[in-house]
Order: sequence, then C-alpha cells, then structure tokens
Amino acid sequence: MIEPLLFFVLGLLVAALLWLLLLPAFWRRATRLTRQALEQSLPLTPNEIAAERDRLRARFAVEAALAARREEKARAEVLAARAETGECLRVEAEQRREDAVRVQLLAERETEREILQARLTALEAERDELQQAYALAQTTIAGLELQRDTLAARLHAAVDLSEERRLHLEERGCEAENLRAALADETRRSAELRLELQSKDIALRAAERAAESLENEAALARIKRGEMPGEDSTPARDGNLRAGRA
Repeated sequence: MIEPLLFFVLGLLVAALLWLLLLPAFWRRATRLTRQALEQSLPLTPNEIAAERDRLRARFAVEAALAARREEKARAEVLAARAETGECLRVEAEQRREDAVRVQLLAERETEREILQARLTALEAERDELQQAYALAQTTIAGLELQRDTLAARLHAAVDLSEERRLHLEERGCEAENLRAALADETRRSAELRLELQSKDIALRAAERAAESLENEAALARIKRGEMPGEDSTPARDGNLRAGRA
C-alpha cells in the first residue's frame, strides 16, 4: 500500500527534476522567438515611424470619435434607461397600487363571501327548520283535518239531536203553554173559590154575630121574664149557629 505511493512520489520528483533541467532551454527559445516577433513588428525607418505614428493618431482619433459616439449613445441609452426605469417604476407603483386595491377588493370579496357563506349556512339551517316545521305542520294539519271530520260528524249528529230536542222542546212548550193556560184557569178558579170562601166566611161571621146578638136579646128577654139565663140557652144557640151556617 505504501510502495505505490512511494513510487508515485518518486516519479513526481524525477519529472520535476527533468523539468528544471529543461526549463532554461525552453526559456531561451521563448525569449528569442519573442524578440524576433517584436523586431519584426517595430518600424525601422523614420518614415515608417511617422507613418506608424500618424496611423496610431488616426486610429486613436477614430477610436476617440467612436468612443464619443459610444459615450453619447451610452448616455442616451442611460437617459432612455432612466426614463424607461422611471416609467417602469411609475408603472410598477401604479401596478402596486392596483395590486393593493385588488388585494383590498379581494379581502372585501372574501369578507363578503364569508358573510354570504354564513348567511347561506343560516338560511340552510332555517330551511331545514322550516322543512321540519312544514312536515310537523302537515302532520298537524292531517290530525286537525281528521279532528275536523270527527267534529263535523259530531256536529251533524249534535245538530240532528238539537233539532230533535228543539222539536221535542216545541212540543213541550206547547204542552207547557197548555199547562200554563190550565194553571191560569185553576188559579183563577182558586181565586174565585177563595173569594167565595172569604165571602162565606164573612157571612158566617156576620151570622155568628147576629146569632150572638139574638142570643143576647133572648137572654135579656128571659131575664126580663124572670127565667134563668142558663136554661135552654144551649139548644137555642146551637139552632142559631146551624141557621147561621146554613
């Protein structure tokens, strides 16, 4: 396990040593090639140097003009971007306001929906209660109709019975009228008999008083004749009483 690692490290060290040995040769060749390229690219005469300078000036002027144009274009783009950004910000702010309004409207709609849902639940509960009440009312109505039919039958029977009783009462009324008339006749007759009895009683009392007066007169007459007052007074008085009652 350690030997492969040692061989690998040894190989790396050998490769590094070879690279260090070959590095100066590579460096010298790279330096020589770079110098040759620079010497070939640099002008060697004053005319070439002036031409190169003019070319560089023209190139710089063109690049400066292009840079100025690019700068102006960039400024215009920046201004346009700023304007667009401002417009975007304004649109975004307007959109945010609209979103806030929409959110508020959605909240209001949600609140209204909850209220309507609660009302719907209450209405459904009320509908169920009304259905139960309707079923109970139907049952009650059926029972009441049955009671009505029973009461109607009883009413017809009671009407028939009352009609019979009315006819019977009318008959009894006629009989009562007849009895009242008979009673009135009997009352009148009783009054007449009572009056007759009173008159006879008065006449009897008058006869008794007359008999007493006659008896008194007879007693006085006997006294005058010298008779005893007690003799024969009783038969005479009885005869007078019988005569007075007759």
